[in-house]
Amino acid sequence: MHPAPTGPRPRPRPRPAFARDFPGSPGLDALVEAFARGDYARVRADAPALERASDDDAIKQAVRTLVERTRPDPLAVALLGLAALIFIVLAAWAITHGRPPARG
Repeated sequence: MHPAPTGPRPRPRPRPAFARDFPGSPGLDALVEAFARGDYARVRADAPALERASDDDAIKQAVRTLVERTRPDPLAVALLGLAALIFIVLAAWAITHGRPPARG
């Protein structure tokens, strides 16, 4: 048996602004807390079960909103792809047009 931790308890993180109007539910509150901690893998893993188990449409919509907010920004993905393409083109040009250093 482990002794009870001593010292101040960590304060719960504040709810994200978009989640302040979410309905109260223990499962949804746990997902919002995981989201606030940055544990997006847990949000994506636990959200489908909570959505299936809930009969409340507001909770289902809140769960969908949380999952949607864990997805990468499409603009960031496109810019990352563009940067990778530019890097590949420049590397290919340097390889095909490069010359060995002059001996001197």
